[in-house]
Amino acid sequence: MKNAGTILMYNCSGPEFSRLRQIFAMLRLRMRVVEPDRYHVSLGELSQGKGEPGERKEPLPEVMLVFCGLPKALLNQVLEVIRVAKLPPIPMKAVLTTANQEWDTLQLYEELCKERESVAAEQA
Repeated sequence: MKNAGTILMYNCSGPEFSRLRQIFAMLRLRMRVVEPDRYHVSLGELSQGKGEPGERKEPLPEVMLVFCGLPKALLNQVLEVIRVAKLPPIPMKAVLTTANQEWDTLQLYEELCKERESVAAEQA
């Protein structure tokens, strides 16, 4: 059966995320664990399994997922399954788009942090 999409995974290696990996496997999603020595590679290249290791960076301070090539219905299903499974919270989630595919990991993380701060300020 055809692969349904790819998930770039950051800091999801602990035992608390084994259930998350099982969910992704059940949904036929390809999982790509992104190590700090590939943070300089564009998200588009990472989603295709490309990009050579470079200088090792500090690991991101939290878990992050990037959904690549998932149809909208499947993305909604994945998010709902994650919510229902009562997994540890993963606030840093993004979808690969034409606007961010050239960004590297640290650019995306910075944008997600700004977005989170903006939402928090609006709710205050």
